[in-house]
Amino acid sequence: MTRNPRLLLLDRDGVLNEDRPESVRHCDDLVLIPGAIAALAAYSQAGRAVALVSNQGILGRGQVSAREFCALQAKLVMAIARAGGRLASVHIAPDARDGLSNRRKPRPGMLLEAMRQHGASPAETLFIGDALTDAEAAAAAGVAFRFVLTGKGAASARARPDLLAFATLADALADLGASV
Repeated sequence: MTRNPRLLLLDRDGVLNEDRPESVRHCDDLVLIPGAIAALAAYSQAGRAVALVSNQGILGRGQVSAREFCALQAKLVMAIARAGGRLASVHIAPDARDGLSNRRKPRPGMLLEAMRQHGASPAETLFIGDALTDAEAAAAAGVAFRFVLTGKGAASARARPDLLAFATLADALADLGASV
């Protein structure tokens, strides 16, 4: 992986916002992880593309309405914009766990889709997530991967000590040439 990846892929729950056992279903449930949005904003201000790739089975299971989900996403995008950052694209897999499509992590579909959209090769792409399914999707797509220890990250990193792990998103981005 290059020191300055052309495309940064980020998981949402557990990386940008707190992951909840019952899922993030309402706008009030969206609690941002301290420093994560500022780190994303600083990285994107350096002129780099950041794409969100997130499993959201709550949509496929009917646990949240499309309207409420869009409101959640809008709240996140607005928080990023207020910090001076932006997402270049958002890729959501609404499939329920029992209906795995190629887009739902641990499969690589969303990652490959984002790379195609942004003209980035696997060697130019870094994925940061907190779950084992994120690491598996990165491996299947052939992209570099880093854990953050927020969300499921601490348990995931213990299960995969061979992968790089960082306390926070800011820490995971610190050596990539952007002032975070």
